[in-house]
Amino acid sequence: MLRSSSAYALPLLIAALLTGCGGGGGGSSSGTPDNGNPAASPALSFNPSTVRATVNAGTSLTLNVIATVARPGDFANAASVFASVVDSNGVLLPGAQVVRDSDTQYHAVLQTAPSLAAGSYTGNFSVRLCRDSACSGQFPGSPMLLPYSLQVVPAGQATFTATPAVALNATAHVGGAAPAAVSVAIGADGRSWSASTGGAAWLKPTPASGTGNGTLSVAFDATGLAVGDYSTTLTITASDGQSAALPVTLSVQPSGLTTSAGGVVFNAVNGAPIATQVVALDTDDKQSVAWSAVANDAWLRVSPTSGISTPTTMVLTVDPTFAGLASGSYGSSITLKAAGLPTRDLPVTLNLARPTLSSSVNSISLGGTYGRDFTTNPSLTLSLNTVTNAWPWSFSPLPAWATPSLLNGSVNQAGTSVAFTAKPVNAQVGITSMLVNAAARVNGESVTAPVLLTINKDKHKLIPSETGVAFSGSPGWTRLTRTLTVSDNYNTFAGMSAASDQAWLVAGVNANKLILTADPTPLGADTLNIATVTLTPFDTDASAPETVRVALWKGTRTPSANVSTVLSYSNVATDPIRPYAYVHNGGAYIDVYNLYKGQKVATITGLGASLGDMVASSNGDYLFLLNLSSRSVTTIDLNTQQVVAQLPVDADKSTRLKVIRPNGVEMLVLSNGAAYLTSSGARLNLPLTSGGTLAASGNGKSLLQQDENNSSVQITTLSVDYAALNGGTLFPARIPAASHGNTGSLGQDIVVSADGTRIYTASSTPKLCSILNPADLGVLGYLAAGDGTPNNIKLGSDGRIFCGTAVKSAFSDVWMYDTSGKLLNQFRLAATGRQLLPRQLAISGDGLMMIGITDDGTATMVPVGP
Repeated sequence: MLRSSSAYALPLLIAALLTGCGGGGGGSSSGTPDNGNPAASPALSFNPSTVRATVNAGTSLTLNVIATVARPGDFANAASVFASVVDSNGVLLPGAQVVRDSDTQYHAVLQTAPSLAAGSYTGNFSVRLCRDSACSGQFPGSPMLLPYSLQVVPAGQATFTATPAVALNATAHVGGAAPAAVSVAIGADGRSWSASTGGAAWLKPTPASGTGNGTLSVAFDATGLAVGDYSTTLTITASDGQSAALPVTLSVQPSGLTTSAGGVVFNAVNGAPIATQVVALDTDDKQSVAWSAVANDAWLRVSPTSGISTPTTMVLTVDPTFAGLASGSYGSSITLKAAGLPTRDLPVTLNLARPTLSSSVNSISLGGTYGRDFTTNPSLTLSLNTVTNAWPWSFSPLPAWATPSLLNGSVNQAGTSVAFTAKPVNAQVGITSMLVNAAARVNGESVTAPVLLTINKDKHKLIPSETGVAFSGSPGWTRLTRTLTVSDNYNTFAGMSAASDQAWLVAGVNANKLILTADPTPLGADTLNIATVTLTPFDTDASAPETVRVALWKGTRTPSANVSTVLSYSNVATDPIRPYAYVHNGGAYIDVYNLYKGQKVATITGLGASLGDMVASSNGDYLFLLNLSSRSVTTIDLNTQQVVAQLPVDADKSTRLKVIRPNGVEMLVLSNGAAYLTSSGARLNLPLTSGGTLAASGNGKSLLQQDENNSSVQITTLSVDYAALNGGTLFPARIPAASHGNTGSLGQDIVVSADGTRIYTASSTPKLCSILNPADLGVLGYLAAGDGTPNNIKLGSDGRIFCGTAVKSAFSDVWMYDTSGKLLNQFRLAATGRQLLPRQLAISGDGLMMIGITDDGTATMVPVGP
């Protein structure tokens, strides 16, 4: 008879003759296999279990967390579920979203706060599932803690990166071949790095350390591990303190083939190759017989199906594709027959583990940090743990604002890369997210990998380099033309038109240049005329919210000599478009002087008893004044010279003001770090702590502060941006390389060139105005200032540089240079025995007049000329 009469003999014989069979073993990961949650576990489990990210200061990252419902029955009869994330430490932007995807899954959209200073931030978010919007009651297992570990890298410092080719998820069979190693690209230019496995001996990174950019090979060694799921974190740390934490999982499955009293057992991942197995066949009495074999299910085959003699072998093959099997356990048998012998069945069991579709990243962000960079195409890699067998995949419906390089295809363990292109015209302004699924069809089941797609879209607009222009025409000199640069904040300039609302002003366009030309001929003598220029972009997705205000003074006389005031003053500011200077003596009013006429032309009253610093808006519409009596900023409409608003602030006599326009959004900055949108008064915060004079580049994206009257000069540099994301978000960051002590002592004044390429400072020592490199504050040169002590540094609208000094007896106290540092002229503003006050020199909007206040309170108007 066929040798199968003993229930144990056949499996033992088969086991001895199987090809490629293996055995099990004991062991563990750096812990024990995942065994599930106890009954009283939290309501949600999170993937990733800890939110980890590295971000540059002044920027924001969008993070995705998938939350799986542990006990759906807890919510079966709920009318609604209110899910929220509580961030008690302010590491996230307001408005974190928790979105319900299904009865069993939520996802959280988290955005890091761009205001975070460089450093490490660890803690826990609280995730709540509430029964009502007030969260007066919560569901069982709520709230839950979601740990986070955020690393904020100083602005300007290259981010350390570690990017795996595919997700670090592997499957191994006991006694089987090791899973394929995964390569990790290391971006560590100029730094050394090392890798740590968190104590998981089964994870083998090679090399374990290195220098500079390179590739790390991550191997998986399941030797000695028991069947189960193992997880750890591969942490790669750079010498500058940055690190990347990569989650790793290893699923250890039973041996590909096992034998027992029940017959032959095949263990495999559904969709992966399954090795054939050879079975020896013989009779107990060693007599040769003819035989036949029949497989009893479509997924099981035997070859050959018959023979004329024994002993022999037959090959067992299992193929789930024939029956379209899903993961699970399936039983069948091979029926063996021989003439004159009893029929025998050889039991065969097929255990199919569910395959895993993974994405190398769980979120893709389009539009860049500020929602304006749509030139990059971020990508992900999909991988399926079916080794070499590839299976069809496709995306669920995608948003109109994202186009993938592939909508579908085939995928296996080697991975398939998909890049995404943004279509911002199809997105609304702000931050929009959508969770999509990549789904692979493997035999009888579908497996998915969720990916959060996010588009950051700032308001697309044209931004003129200036919004206020001053023209003047008098018999001796004129300034009647200016060329402004108009930038597209998406860097996709597609043309524009310009229109002036006054006949005396022509607004011409040449590419992205706005050419303004004034004709004073038809205008009356000694008149001030104001025009508004409106830009219209050709790109229908763009707008031009800012107009350009242009003022033309047509005078009958050309100033030729200094004119001093009779009244005394302590603070001066000039109008960016009108030929006016605004002065006060710390009291309850502001006097307005026409610099060309040398006369007081108005007085603004109704102000506080104690006044401080003041500054005009970029387009000359408003004057912002510190009212120290009421501790507020008073806003004066310069068109009507009336007070129109009061904004409470924390300020004193030492507080300085500066108006900036990052991304075409005007804000008033106080030297204590407070900032306010001039359009709404909304409060913002900047990382300024030292106090002192403020300066900014023309586009407002570089903001500097120099302390005053200290033994050493301390300069702080911030990068500043603002975008219409999350209802409007400020992106400030301190630049370490350009924030430190500098040469000299007793800092007095600071300005930045319009293009941001030069910093000019005035300090008591050295007795020179300094030219600094914005990148690192290195000295590029000096501007001679005679024997005076520099205490003022100003720039004209034409770029000319004015270095003012405190000196009582010298021939000159103001030195004028061109942009190359060539001395053009010298002026004496103060009377003999008097000297210029710190920071009380100002230049007219057209750059042709100067006014300064000396230590006796006299304000002197000085003709500079073209």
